[in-house]
Amino acid sequence: MWLATADLQGGKMDTTLLELFGSMIIVLFAAVIFVNAVEYIGYKLNLGHSFVGAIIAPLFTSIPELTVFLVAVFAVGQTAGQEVGIGTLFGQPFMASSLSYGLVGLAAVVGFFTGRRKGSFLVVERNLGIPYVFIAVLFPLTVVPSLLAGVTIVKYAFGLLFFGAFLLYVWMMFRRREEGLIEEVEDCYLYRYGGRIIRMPVISALIQIVISAVGLYVGSEGMVDSVIAIANTIKMSPLGLALILVPAATAIPETTSALIWGYRGKDTLSLGSLVGESVLYSTFYPAIGLFLTPWALDRHAYSSVLATTIVSLVLLMFIMRKKMPWWSLCLGLFFFIAYATLVFAFQF
Repeated sequence: MWLATADLQGGKMDTTLLELFGSMIIVLFAAVIFVNAVEYIGYKLNLGHSFVGAIIAPLFTSIPELTVFLVAVFAVGQTAGQEVGIGTLFGQPFMASSLSYGLVGLAAVVGFFTGRRKGSFLVVERNLGIPYVFIAVLFPLTVVPSLLAGVTIVKYAFGLLFFGAFLLYVWMMFRRREEGLIEEVEDCYLYRYGGRIIRMPVISALIQIVISAVGLYVGSEGMVDSVIAIANTIKMSPLGLALILVPAATAIPETTSALIWGYRGKDTLSLGSLVGESVLYSTFYPAIGLFLTPWALDRHAYSSVLATTIVSLVLLMFIMRKKMPWWSLCLGLFFFIAYATLVFAFQF
């Protein structure tokens, strides 16, 4: 009887893992074509490096994570769905600060040895430090409403605070929007590989966005259900599992763009594309989460906040010097490996 039950559970887990993998592939594909389309539209609008990297591109490229969050909270619902939604909001800044920055640092080294860069250190504009200040100050504050969970007015007050900080950030970066224009960008995939049936690239980009939106919803629903099922099976917090699994699918497009820009020596654009999203997750998205969920955090969220804040402070120090050694970006790899080990090996 026990063996039969174990085999049944093992079979269900295999099926759930396949569903999770399939859903992640759908979300990844949808996210890639979505990012490609919005980057092309951003290029056509002739916006500057700093503004595109810090506001426009992250706002649109974070749509995949936002879709997962909304599906988890509204389509799935209940406590588990809300936990997956919150885990999604904390997962992106942690993934950017740990794995993504580390990969950009390694890309800079590779670019130096292959002759695509003049040095292995990154040369950045000092005003890129603005978003890092926002993260270092505001992201730790996201845990305060959870610690004061019994005081409802505190939750809404912090929601307004984060939203106001986001508007302030947009205003500050918009003033610097003309500090360099994007020099090149890929054509949208539908226009490039579709036999140019649609001969207007902007229209192709808009159609590509619609296609990706459908894929994001379908993939997100399957991914959220799978994460909850796996978390229940292994007796783990859905928040903690979502924190590392959801960004594995949704954060790849912007990480890939950052890697390419870092390899080619476009350092401000490379780091700006990553830190811009992290600012959103320190301001705009916590505001949404505070208004739409009970905002009940656990040790996984606290761990991600601690790691993200430490990495942000270290990088801010080097940005003020306008030169960032590649190894400083790799600091976050330690946090990623440590967290992944605790989650999957010790069920932290």
